Amino acid sequence: MGFLDITCAVIIILYQYSVIPFHIVLAGAAFLILKAILFFGDFFSIIDGIIGIVMLLMFFIRIETVSFIALGYLVLKGLWSMF
Repeated sequence: MGFLDITCAVIIILYQYSVIPFHIVLAGAAFLILKAILFFGDFFSIIDGIIGIVMLLMFFIRIETVSFIALGYLVLKGLWSMF
């Protein structure tokens, strides 16, 4: 799961700079939201769900500060769960 968290972080940064299309962002957001639903009740799963929603909102609103905070969280969480 850590590798997929880091992949979602990469998706966020690449979409911020218009490198990848939105359907890839949808896949990453769907993964985070599904993971939040599957592990419901855990504090970090709730944050994953919120980041998934932020990823969906990136299509409508460019929220760079929130996106970079989410990016940092996902990278740290991914590295933590990998090691």
